[in-house]
Amino acid sequence: MAATASFLDLPTEVIILIVSQLPLQGVVACKRLCRRLRSLIDRSQLLQYHFRAMCSGVEDLYLPGVSSHEFLRSLGEWEMAWQKFDIGERFARHRYQNILWTVEHIVQNGHVVAMRLVDSSWHTAPGWSYADISRVLLQGGESHQALSWTDIQLDTAISPKGYVLDVSQDLVAMVFYRDALWRRLEIQFLRFSTGQPHDLASGVTFGIELNCKSPSQCEIAMEVMGPYLILIVSYKSRVRLSRRHQRILFAEWTKGRMRCVRHVRDGTYFPVIAFVSKDLIVLARKRDFALEICEITEGDDDLPFTLRTVCILKLPSLHPNTRVRFHTRNRTPFASNFSTPALHSNRLPFRSSPSDAILGFEISLQRGRRPGSELRRVAFWVHHSALRKYAAETARPLRIPRGPRSPHSIRRLVSRLVTRISHTFTTPPVLHWSTWGPQSTRWRECSDDLRDRQTLAGMRCAVVHQGSLTLMDFSPGRLAMLPSQDSDEKSGLKVVETPTTINAGRCFLRDFTSKLPYVECTKEEIRNRVLMDDEWVLQIEEEGLFGWEGYIDFHSILPTENSCEV
Repeated sequence: MAATASFLDLPTEVIILIVSQLPLQGVVACKRLCRRLRSLIDRSQLLQYHFRAMCSGVEDLYLPGVSSHEFLRSLGEWEMAWQKFDIGERFARHRYQNILWTVEHIVQNGHVVAMRLVDSSWHTAPGWSYADISRVLLQGGESHQALSWTDIQLDTAISPKGYVLDVSQDLVAMVFYRDALWRRLEIQFLRFSTGQPHDLASGVTFGIELNCKSPSQCEIAMEVMGPYLILIVSYKSRVRLSRRHQRILFAEWTKGRMRCVRHVRDGTYFPVIAFVSKDLIVLARKRDFALEICEITEGDDDLPFTLRTVCILKLPSLHPNTRVRFHTRNRTPFASNFSTPALHSNRLPFRSSPSDAILGFEISLQRGRRPGSELRRVAFWVHHSALRKYAAETARPLRIPRGPRSPHSIRRLVSRLVTRISHTFTTPPVLHWSTWGPQSTRWRECSDDLRDRQTLAGMRCAVVHQGSLTLMDFSPGRLAMLPSQDSDEKSGLKVVETPTTINAGRCFLRDFTSKLPYVECTKEEIRNRVLMDDEWVLQIEEEGLFGWEGYIDFHSILPTENSCEV
């Protein structure tokens, strides 16, 4: 009888190619399987490149002229820099005057951006200014071009209502209204670098009709992922016997298609929305205080997009009459296979993989309307992959017979009718807090408002809290590489695995715990606002009355040789 061939009998090159296609858990399992596979993974530069990139949660940008050896060297320096988290001395400072009090600063993909969301009453043009941070570096004694700001001014007749920014796609999606037509919102897709209409948008401008007395009574939340844009319109004030409804719109801006995928009663959702994959989004439910994971499916021209609730993840139970405000600060653009001319402005041949970025939420709670009632602020974080896992476990595919492609077919009409009825009357599965929350989230009590004191980059979150900066790294690879002990005196890092308990107080029904592990590093005497991406850490401090003047200190995680004043 012929001997049965095993996996190890394959050629070494074939084994390397097979292992390189496995996820992180699969590679770790192969290293524990036998000595030969462990030695093969440790010696192969391709597998080390694959394994180290997954452990660090980064994706290759495939820059020309960068070999695997250079990639691993840059990745090692970057990992060591984040483990030390020594932002060092500033190498540049920029002074600004915030005379409008409406400037929002963002750092993304090596660019610092100042968005101006002003209306026509300020007698100035809305728009944004941006600067390439890498141009302030001084390397090898040769002075690079000083930090210069490029100012983009839009039409003074428009009043921006919201925006979403993705520097990697050279895209700014702006929601605005015109003074003469304030009941109609318009969505325009512009180039981040020039402010001109985006080439891939083909000059298409989407319109949304409002049902309120003034634009200030509505809230807009939007998110972009490749060629797709998701947007939710909600109203701040509720009027008795009114017909206001929240609308969720989904658009494929490269093809000029947009459709209202959900039309619900006002007060159903918070103005919070986020992508966790190409076809999954997360909504925050207001009435039962939960996260709702929805799936977007693409159809034909008659029904281009549909939205179906996959599952509902309950959050800790609240007391009745508890007023809640829900915010999200996820500024990590989600990756997709959609390729556009990218703006890359750092010294790294990779970036944090947005496919498993951390998603951060901030919640303000107040029970009752009395002036002395308790006001609490909490924040929690959860992985994109955890939300996708629960969606996959609870998903129930609908078996609907497909009819012919003819639009006049009776079978196709019946199929579409069955789809709508099943989506309407099918009750989505509900996961209670004790089932998913304690092991998949990490909660933290906050003493002040975190909306301007929290920044996210990949799997890292930086929080300025009580005069110190706390860096929380939720990367599973970073947790596996560091020793599982209470603290590391040399680097100041500590692995936090003990559960965090949030007291019930007057807002929650009972105490609850959360135990998502993370690596923590604390820097004292940092009281300013902090923005960061993969390489840069920016501190913003305002001076004078109402923040009339201020300055931005530029710090680099990677070492720099000189410093300059700009």
